[in-house]
Amino acid sequence: MSRSMRFILYTQLLLIPILVKESFQQIHVFDCPSDWVSSWSECYKFVSFPEESHENARAACAYHGAALLSVDSSQEHNFISDMIQRLDPYQRSWYTSGVQKSQATGTTTMSSQASFVSGQGSLQSPSGSQGQDDDINSASNSQSESESMIGSYKWLGDGTVVGFDKQFWLPGTDFTKGEVIVYTYGVIGYGWSLVHPGDKLPYICEISMAESYRIVHIERDYDYGIKTYDPNELLRGPAFVTQPESLVVVGKSINAVIECTATGNPRPQYKWFTGPNFETEVTPEVSSRYTLTNGKLILENPNESEDADLYRCSVENKFGKILGNPIQISFGNLGEFSNVPDAAVRAKAYDGVAIQCSRISYRPAVKYQWLKGDTRTFVRPQMQPYIFISANGKLYFSEVTRIDEGEYRCIAILTGRNRHSIGTSQPPTRTSLPIPLLVHDQAAKADWGPEIQNDFIAVFPQPPLRSQDVRLECFAYGSSTTQFLYQWHRSGRPIPRSAKLLDHNRALVIEDAQLEDSGNYTCTVSRGTSARDSKSYYLDIAAKPYFIVPLQNQHVDINSQLTWRCVARASPTPIYMWYKNGEVLQPVPGDTLVTGSTLTILKLNPEKHNGMYQCSARNTHGETMSAAQLRVLSIAPTFSKHPLPRFTKGAVRGNVTIMCEPEGAPQPTITWFKNGAALPENSGHYRQLRNGYIVITDLQASDGGTYRCTATNDNGETSSSTQLTVSRQTRITTPPTNTKVLVNTTAFFYCQASFDSHLDMVYVWTFNGRLIDFHDHKHFIQDNNPVKPGIYIRNVGFKNAGEYKCTAETTLEEDSRTARLTVMGPPGEPAGVFVEAGSVTSHGAQVRWSPGASRGRDILYYIIETSTNFDPKWRVIVQNLPDMMTLNDAESLQHIRQADVVGLKPGNGYRFRIRAINQYGIGDPSLPSSFIQTPSAPPIKAPDNVRGGGGSVGDLTIAWDPMPPDDHGGPGIGYNIYYRLKDGKDGLWQYGKVIGNHEKYVSLVGNDYYYLEYEVKVQAFNVMGRGPNSTIEIVYSAEALPVGVPSNIGADGYNGTCLEVWWDPVPDTREFMKGRVLGYQINYWPNDDSDPTDWMQFIRFPGQVSEGMIIGLEQNGWTWMDVQVYNSAGLGPRMEPYTQETLHHGRSLLTPGILAQVSLDKGVLYALRIAGVSPGGDGKKTPTKYFTLGGSVRIDSTMASSMTIRAGTVRLQAPLTALLLPLLLALHLLWRQGNL
Repeated sequence: MSRSMRFILYTQLLLIPILVKESFQQIHVFDCPSDWVSSWSECYKFVSFPEESHENARAACAYHGAALLSVDSSQEHNFISDMIQRLDPYQRSWYTSGVQKSQATGTTTMSSQASFVSGQGSLQSPSGSQGQDDDINSASNSQSESESMIGSYKWLGDGTVVGFDKQFWLPGTDFTKGEVIVYTYGVIGYGWSLVHPGDKLPYICEISMAESYRIVHIERDYDYGIKTYDPNELLRGPAFVTQPESLVVVGKSINAVIECTATGNPRPQYKWFTGPNFETEVTPEVSSRYTLTNGKLILENPNESEDADLYRCSVENKFGKILGNPIQISFGNLGEFSNVPDAAVRAKAYDGVAIQCSRISYRPAVKYQWLKGDTRTFVRPQMQPYIFISANGKLYFSEVTRIDEGEYRCIAILTGRNRHSIGTSQPPTRTSLPIPLLVHDQAAKADWGPEIQNDFIAVFPQPPLRSQDVRLECFAYGSSTTQFLYQWHRSGRPIPRSAKLLDHNRALVIEDAQLEDSGNYTCTVSRGTSARDSKSYYLDIAAKPYFIVPLQNQHVDINSQLTWRCVARASPTPIYMWYKNGEVLQPVPGDTLVTGSTLTILKLNPEKHNGMYQCSARNTHGETMSAAQLRVLSIAPTFSKHPLPRFTKGAVRGNVTIMCEPEGAPQPTITWFKNGAALPENSGHYRQLRNGYIVITDLQASDGGTYRCTATNDNGETSSSTQLTVSRQTRITTPPTNTKVLVNTTAFFYCQASFDSHLDMVYVWTFNGRLIDFHDHKHFIQDNNPVKPGIYIRNVGFKNAGEYKCTAETTLEEDSRTARLTVMGPPGEPAGVFVEAGSVTSHGAQVRWSPGASRGRDILYYIIETSTNFDPKWRVIVQNLPDMMTLNDAESLQHIRQADVVGLKPGNGYRFRIRAINQYGIGDPSLPSSFIQTPSAPPIKAPDNVRGGGGSVGDLTIAWDPMPPDDHGGPGIGYNIYYRLKDGKDGLWQYGKVIGNHEKYVSLVGNDYYYLEYEVKVQAFNVMGRGPNSTIEIVYSAEALPVGVPSNIGADGYNGTCLEVWWDPVPDTREFMKGRVLGYQINYWPNDDSDPTDWMQFIRFPGQVSEGMIIGLEQNGWTWMDVQVYNSAGLGPRMEPYTQETLHHGRSLLTPGILAQVSLDKGVLYALRIAGVSPGGDGKKTPTKYFTLGGSVRIDSTMASSMTIRAGTVRLQAPLTALLLPLLLALHLLWRQGNL
């Protein structure tokens, strides 16, 4: 026997004596259900198997209206500790509802200031400081941290804070090891510790005795108390089937459509509201652009000024009103890049570098692509592993070389934020002005890196939200001679199963991220086995509220108490609000209590309390509503659904349980009679359970007879009887009965046999004739509880529907009974999907199918999805098609559904699949149809992203995005290109043609037509004809070589190895530049006898600049230089060269203070420059200052523009000024001659 089987058997055997003892020796056990344990005024269920995560444990308890354990006193703690110690020989940890306050709805507790971990893996403090006092203070810090953590816990079960005087932590608890309080075995017995909420553990449910009847009673629905019924005819309040998502409208859209669908009987009425507080009803009277058809709202020609707002759907019938989740209609916007070019990005060869995309405004989000060079070829990181395009818009190079030098353009493409839909299939794009990347030579480096760049690890979107695709990026600088290896891991847990690696493993994408995917993620980058670097990031997934268990409809007794819990998770913590019939529910003292996520009605009254109730959970990320109906019932008892069997058989010395299950409200009082005489509730070997069942132990022949169960309440009395026969044979006294359950819930088959207690007896179960192996099939659980034995089927799926047989076997004989399980839920998949022959056109087809199983509720709508031979991804093409609109008029085809599908593209292979929707939700898709081919037709759309420019002199280069295959419309794809001079005299379009799916056309317009604006448009065609033209775009013809020459070059020494150069720039006009100025190039070479062409070097300065610097020159040497302007075609003519000496590095020269009397004349213009002198040489001279002592001075007009004349305003000490300049010159000459 395996270890797990031994554990299950041991647990069951351990539970049996406890339950038997509690059942037959302590009367108070009958205040709780048979498989629950009572203490004081509470009922507890210790669920040992199967183990669950914290979220699933909460959901399992909430299914019956209970909650995970909350501990409010030392007495309760002692009771729980004792029970676990008795029940669990393996000393496992057990879940409670206690969580950290910040974790109360799923958030993490790590400070955002401590999000990053260094490459060595040590957590960095927010201030980034560390000191030697850390070790000295560690003990006191740990103690203070523990004290603060102890006070930061909350019970989710009852919503209270864990009090300081009611805490039972084990000694040495590490408060950083988890977020959920569990009972754990320690040195002092069972006490509290912490675990992560994703761990699978046993758990404890709790409910008050006053409400435990909700567990004991037969599960109630709308048919409660009705003898026969058609489930589709039952009267009930409204319930949403589908609700819309927020919508982003982009560009000129014809319509914006949002739709909600709901069920109810009578059929509910729909309304839409808008405004900050949803105060305005949306009707055609408000605007003729609004059309409301049932729950579908169509906004014609939507515009931002009138339609951008919050919207909410409401549905109502005679039982009440419910509100839909708020959604937002917003309008996407993509601004324009600035017409001011960005500064060039400079880098040294063999270093890493990043190019930032030009700034652009957008809403809601953008994605980026990059182009390089005049031909604007796409940058493709998949082919160039040393390049990376980040979602932050930057283009990264791990190691840049001369080959990477050039102009780069950033493309911004408007997009949504994951789940938000975009109202157009062609979102707008923008292309930036070129951003130059200039690479300066330096000696090649030996293998270096990897060094993870400072921008990483980067996470997108911000903040990362549940149900979105969350992207983590990592990129390192370093030598690209050996490709880097990128690896990811999560501390303490595996990488989520939904995660995938992209872009050479530099991006980790967690699809449909969940709160459990939070954690400390580490990226490690390695180069061979010699070098590596790593960084960590704590990923904190935020979440809009969502419900673990939606509110369940309540069909409850008049005058009873109801506690309704709103079980939601969110991050950050949500605010709860309750509604009744669409209005905020206010507490009423003594009647209705509203405490956060819990609603309590103390004494139910149908006149006051019947209606539709909703719980709203809201945080910064949105609001979610859950709705249910409350029916307060007052019904006379009836056995119409569950009469006692005519005959019941038992075995001598065996046990028998006779079930009495009347329906009635208030819950009927059960009285038992044998042969007309009343039986006492608990006497001899008769025991009456709280649910009304009677248990007879140690059967004797004298126990045979007629047993009558009488049910009585305020509305009447009724009875049902059975004849008990006692024999010496083993007999199933309580057989399993046919059962209907909802998918993903739990089903239970009760099977009890009466047998001779001197014999060993086992229950054997089969499903559709096959033996159930409870070890291999974890969703089957056998319960050997002596009071109510049977099997549970957890998380029931449709595959679990079928026939179940219970067999009671002894060593001598056996008895069997069967029952059928019916699983209700979303509809089954439709069958036989095909396309009607002869209905296929270039743009549509008629699809037919047979409905699948309705599974308990009528099919309301269908969804039609399609995929093509070019794109296997399934996409919705028809949404929420009412079932009545799919009916076939032909009598022979009444069982067939059909729909005309439009919006197909010509020349494509299509297949279709169907989903059905009923009250329970959306069903699984059908098998796909066979492919059908739509007839070819001319292309139905124009090419995207028409652009151009660049190329050789005399060229007009026009480019576009090649059309994807599904837009070709048929064979023979090609493109017609039309162009003409903007503002040309004749206005005639020139024509060009490209055969094949290419992306560029070059026309020779002639050398005289350089850098002129052309209007261009592109049209796709195929063998069937021409498609629509693109919008007209402006494209420049190629530039010619510049003819302008910079003038008035000048230079001066900046220091011992650097010269400052200036010049008069060339006018940035077509006449001089034959294009536009991209920048200036300074050529320089040493002043010696060598050939300048052998030693000439250059340095470039992008933009329309008038100065630059030459660095890295010989000390104390003369350098020749000239300046050229350049554009995309190349360099302009060179100017006359100019030479200049760098500053000297000389010996120390002290200048004594000399006072000499020298007179300066009026009417003379003086020029003054001053340079400092140090042991390092001559310093940089000040700019030239011109001054005069007064009088009339003639000014050369060619110099005036560069002079600042200050007449009579400069006061100088004449002797110092007159002697300093000649003295410095003399000293300099002496130093050069070696005499100083």
